[in-house]
Amino acid sequence: MLGRRPVLSSSGPVTPSFAFDEEIAACDLCGGRDFAILSSAANVRACVRCGYRFVSPRPSQAQIAASYSDPSFYSGWIDDDAGRQRMWSRRLDLLHRVGAGARVIDIGAGIGTFLAMGRDRYGWQVAGTAVQLARDRHGVDLMLGDAESLELPEHAFDLVTLWHVLEHVPSPARTLSLCRRLLRKEGLLAIAVPNSDDARGWLIRTKANLRGKPVPERYEPLRPHSEVHLSNFTSRVLVNALRQRGFRVERVTLDNQYANPTIRTDTLVRSYRLIRNLTGLNFGQATFVLARSIIDEQSPVRAVNAS
Repeated sequence: MLGRRPVLSSSGPVTPSFAFDEEIAACDLCGGRDFAILSSAANVRACVRCGYRFVSPRPSQAQIAASYSDPSFYSGWIDDDAGRQRMWSRRLDLLHRVGAGARVIDIGAGIGTFLAMGRDRYGWQVAGTAVQLARDRHGVDLMLGDAESLELPEHAFDLVTLWHVLEHVPSPARTLSLCRRLLRKEGLLAIAVPNSDDARGWLIRTKANLRGKPVPERYEPLRPHSEVHLSNFTSRVLVNALRQRGFRVERVTLDNQYANPTIRTDTLVRSYRLIRNLTGLNFGQATFVLARSIIDEQSPVRAVNAS
């Protein structure tokens, strides 16, 4: 299932632990079969060839879908709607170059706030994959279901967005290839993912040691009704994956992912962005990458099935 996953409250229904019965035999990004263990407790592996970090063994998609089936799943998002609008506004600022009237598709559109704001601010023609709630809340007519199971027009969009979606999908390579086919030549792909750069891990360890507190685990075991991240991306791995699939990377920076941004969080993000620009080190919680499709349009626009 494609989409951003808010964490359910503890009052939600109890679901047994995941079975972790799906083993990954080959790296999804490069096909390598030699893996290093990064976390035994969280089942996180790293491909020796390309550095891609992923969970294996992992829960099946059926198990994951069942853990997201509670009707109150998006209630937290609605409660934080005012703060999230400020978050989306900052993300829209990163995409001003797309221009007015652009055709935009958001894969995993949540409750549709980003698309509604882009429509209202820039006059975008919006589409996306989401749940019924998005239609009811913002008047955005979105397609229900997974992007990879829908028939979508090829080379039809000026911008494709993946806001904290890529870490959830079972095959990032397949999703990135789908994005490339959806974009017109020179179209833009915007991706935000949690930051798994080693610089971030060093910062967390250093802060804990200075405060005399236990160092938190780098990766947490997956559990039902919580964020299920099947992939953990470093900036280098994500950039390489995009380049290998027909994209030119134009910007790598921090994603201001705070649902209720404050002066403190805005200052923190600005400081970390400056550090990254000067040193290449990403200390932030999340990474934003903007890439441009460099494929040639060899055929007329047509529907493609991504499965």
